[in-house]
Amino acid sequence: MTPEITRRGVLGLVAMAAAGCTAKGAAYNPATVSADGRTGIIHVYRPLGTMATRGESPFVRIGGKSHGRMKAGSFIAVPMPEGDVKVTVQQSLFLLMPTIPRSVTVTVVAGGSSYVRLDQKIDGADVGGGVSVSQSVEIEEVSIEVGQAEIESTRQNG
Repeated sequence: MTPEITRRGVLGLVAMAAAGCTAKGAAYNPATVSADGRTGIIHVYRPLGTMATRGESPFVRIGGKSHGRMKAGSFIAVPMPEGDVKVTVQQSLFLLMPTIPRSVTVTVVAGGSSYVRLDQKIDGADVGGGVSVSQSVEIEEVSIEVGQAEIESTRQNG
């Protein structure tokens, strides 16, 4: 999908990114996130990426509950009961209208951890015949090893 926007819209997007759309919360610390005998932890994170390719902050839902926008370079850690949990990400179209959400179903194991990487990024921009920008949103469950390594550089979404 390639939305047509004005130069003013592009400048607004650049200004928003430059204004610090990265997470500013506490650094990830696995010792502060623990599960009990009936719950597991779902770690949803978004790598920082480069400012030029970052895109907007997509909306995140975990188990049907909204967790707001996911900033670049951030994480959310949510205890969930054992079973299948749907994690959904939905990009906005330059804050104007929502697009089709993407989801992944994670099987939560009591006492365990699951990792879900998501990102919304700018795929391309074109100024020929007006300004157009294309964005995409990606979501996937990753292995514990990959998730733990990548989430180390994130901060709590906030």
